[in-house]
Amino acid sequence: MSDPIAIFEAGVSNIKQMADGSPRYEFECGEDAIKYMTPLGTAKAKKRYLMVIVYDYEDWQKMEAE
Repeated sequence: MSDPIAIFEAGVSNIKQMADGSPRYEFECGEDAIKYMTPLGTAKAKKRYLMVIVYDYEDWQKMEAE
């Protein structure tokens, strides 16, 4: 299995429904996620779909500790 394109902490900043009915999610994140702008921008430019898995940050910390 290949390494993930990006892993970072984020908060949900906006959720809206597009005219075609599809959802649009926007996230805000800290400066540590700046390094993912290029790989995510490349995925966008190539119109590649990504697999997004979302955990509550506290739950993620517990799983990492185990």
